[in-house]
Amino acid sequence: MMKYRDILLFQVHKQLEAWLTQEGPVSHEELYRFVHSLRGTAGTIGLADLSALSQSLLEQLDHQDAKAWQTHEWRDFLQELIPLCYEHRPEQEIRLEDPTLPQESSYEHQPLLLILDDDATLLMYLKEYLEKQNWSVIATVYPHKALDYFHDLTPDCLILDLHIPETGGFQVMQTLSEKIKRQYVPTTIISVDCERDTRLRAFRMGADDIMCKPLDLEELTARLERQLRRKRWMDKILFLDELTGVFNRNSLADTYQKLLADALRNHHPFSLAFLDIDHFKKVNDTYGHLVGDSVLSRFAAFIQSSSEKQDVFFRYGGEEFILLMPRTSVQDAKLRLERMLRDFCALTFEAAEGTFSLSFSAGVAQIDDAQKPLSYWIDAADTALYSAKNAGRCRIEAAVSSTAPDTRTVKLKVAIIEDDPLVCTVLADSARASLGGWIHTDIRTFYEGAAFFASSWHQGPEAYLVILDGILPHMDGLEVLQHIRNLPNGPQYRVLMLTGHSDKLHMARALQLGADDYMTKPFRTKELEARIKRLAKGMM
Repeated sequence: MMKYRDILLFQVHKQLEAWLTQEGPVSHEELYRFVHSLRGTAGTIGLADLSALSQSLLEQLDHQDAKAWQTHEWRDFLQELIPLCYEHRPEQEIRLEDPTLPQESSYEHQPLLLILDDDATLLMYLKEYLEKQNWSVIATVYPHKALDYFHDLTPDCLILDLHIPETGGFQVMQTLSEKIKRQYVPTTIISVDCERDTRLRAFRMGADDIMCKPLDLEELTARLERQLRRKRWMDKILFLDELTGVFNRNSLADTYQKLLADALRNHHPFSLAFLDIDHFKKVNDTYGHLVGDSVLSRFAAFIQSSSEKQDVFFRYGGEEFILLMPRTSVQDAKLRLERMLRDFCALTFEAAEGTFSLSFSAGVAQIDDAQKPLSYWIDAADTALYSAKNAGRCRIEAAVSSTAPDTRTVKLKVAIIEDDPLVCTVLADSARASLGGWIHTDIRTFYEGAAFFASSWHQGPEAYLVILDGILPHMDGLEVLQHIRNLPNGPQYRVLMLTGHSDKLHMARALQLGADDYMTKPFRTKELEARIKRLAKGMM
């Protein structure tokens, strides 16, 4: 039976690829015949999910007038079928799931493990093994990248080797020590040196556990499970952001509902502001993360001290904050925030390189429809914040009607470099699904590396996320990665590599060249979307 499934899925793949590359539309009869054939054959050979989806599509076609289908039209029509066919590609074993069994946890909510080790082969092995435990893993051979990941991605657990050529593991621990304590990040040392003095030094510096190489992976998993359980418990009972001392987003929804109920009961206005420190990434790049942390703490203290007694302030993530302003109209909120902005700009910050000043931008929205969810009002204020950034920063903007044209600037550019048209379509759709609604993006596809570098699009000031196939015509994926890392704006890039199951040396080399993450083909689209979203959030 498996042989016939492989043949069918190969034929589906070739048909979709042919349509994607052909000039001109697909006829209605051709599309109907394709879906009709897929329904019958898929059901016969055990692909029940494909058969059921095909039946639903046939019913829709039966109620539509015959027409010529342009590429964007049939792609939208088959938008559920395309990723499902990809996940059932011939290379992958078909999994028949029992609905009575507990389902795999959401990829987006999986714990994130950060691993630092100078052995790329071991990193690759650990990543593959631990991801089978339903954990997300970011692995690197470079201490400076590990430090950036720790600050940007806020991992749930840190695993590091002590003996790293560029910077020793103890030096990394010392650099992160205060943040590890404040954020309750369990830390596991893996090392060939397990002498008593080494163990004592590691524990005194804040390590939670030590394991000697060679590693027993089953034991490592059991120890990490225990640490992650403790981390989840700590996160659940703590509602304060460890760095700034203001509320974290865990309590945002409950607080919003209480203030909304009070506003409705007393007929008071209620506003929400989204604040962002201007050019904060430049602070980290110029003065270091410790100065950046100091800026965040001081900014939070300043806003709290400048707010009204009834206001509630939250750190939303990174340098982004939310201020709930009960009994305040959008006009009054804007005036108050403008006064705060003027006073904040007058402050000075100290660094070894000298003093500097900062500003912030904000968008504010008045909650005038209780039926719309909190996410709607956060998006409205965030859109106003984008307007403030687009107008030059250091300003406050009020949210406009949702019917007004979108004036947001692109905040993230996503490049998909993949020579397979079907996979390229799946990747682009996954990027839109994971990033749409919360960040304004410009997504473009390139069938080879040379085309990407020939375009001036890759030289902008925005942040870039590149989804890069490892095997490409003319310029190999590793060559593309190396070129990206040598670009003048290379630090603005995050790269997610796609590799085949057998490309072990390729994966190891990708890690050595600075790939931020990698996935093996074939992949599940939901896992891909979660990884894209995680990397993008770390950049923002």
